[in-house]
Amino acid sequence: MLSKITRNIGRLILYDEWKLVRTALSSEWHQLMREPDLMPPLIVQRLLISGEDHRHARHSGYDPHAICRAIWRRATRRSREGASTIEQQIVRVITNRYENTILRKTREIMLAALVAEYFPKAILPIVYLCIGYYGWHMNGYSQACKRIGIQNENLTIENAAELVARLKYPEPKVAPKLRFHQIERRTRHLLKLYQKHSNDGTYEYDNSTPFRSRFQTKRFVGSPS
Repeated sequence: MLSKITRNIGRLILYDEWKLVRTALSSEWHQLMREPDLMPPLIVQRLLISGEDHRHARHSGYDPHAICRAIWRRATRRSREGASTIEQQIVRVITNRYENTILRKTREIMLAALVAEYFPKAILPIVYLCIGYYGWHMNGYSQACKRIGIQNENLTIENAAELVARLKYPEPKVAPKLRFHQIERRTRHLLKLYQKHSNDGTYEYDNSTPFRSRFQTKRFVGSPS
């Protein structure tokens, strides 16, 4: 009920922004459908879900549990914790709005609820990986692979984790040692999460199984079954 109200309000007051998000997301997906081998492999999608939104299959574009936890920790521990879903991050990239205000966050949640209603869950990790910012000259998955020197057909789980880690810690043109330490620490954390979520059913959801491109099952080094 709350999600339905959120979507209806979003349609009314955010018409222009929703049109922008819907058009951009549709365009990106149609381009990927024409060139499916450009899709990030399944392992990258799963690492993204583990690191950024492990309840991706079970929420309606925003995660009330994560939001409440972030508010609680901010109030009790004075620590900041992210609560953004994959849908919210897609909205943020497309609208290019990053201001740290309650109004921006509220608009983002409304648009994310519309994204979750309008688009299949399964395509959203792929689209976010393809438009996300990984660092200097790494706007999107393909540029990130090229700059780091990774090829889809030879991708290992460690390579995949290193890429996804850069969504949280983008690599600047000249990265200080601290940033590389952050990326390494995030990479190790993602690998641990992957092992945990492989065993607890996180990836075994019914209606949003991640897409595989044509070569992924037979050519990915260490591809999950």
